[in-house]
Amino acid sequence: MAAAAWSGSRGVAGVRATKGLFLVFTLLCLVCLSSSRVNKDQLKNLKETIQKLQQKLDMEKASLTTSSELMNYYVKFMDPLMKLVKKTSKDLPANFPPLEGLMGTLKDFVEKTKTYVDGETEELGEEIEKKEQKLREIRELIDSVEEQEAEL
Repeated sequence: MAAAAWSGSRGVAGVRATKGLFLVFTLLCLVCLSSSRVNKDQLKNLKETIQKLQQKLDMEKASLTTSSELMNYYVKFMDPLMKLVKKTSKDLPANFPPLEGLMGTLKDFVEKTKTYVDGETEELGEEIEKKEQKLREIRELIDSVEEQEAEL
């Protein structure tokens, strides 16, 4: 009976095996295509997240420049402050602790702190650049996905 069903290399329903495989392959491709499409809401959420990350990076950049500028201001402020202390220390009592040594130590500390802040600023600036590059790559990927979705 099985031999009768397969006689003439035809299937039970009269469909050749290659036609059946083609039908299964076509349906499989359509299912895979429809399941691989990106949801527009997910894409919108991803774009919003990328925008928020960009804003955070911009805030970090601003704080880096502010820290560096502030340290530059402190270093410039130290020389006039030392001159003012020299002027006013003449009027202090003789048993008053010397302020010039303290001011010299303070100036050294501020300069070391500025050097440290500048080094940290440079490192963080490089990290921010890397993060911005990654965000650009992600944006390009999102744009290409949007273009592919528009084509479909």
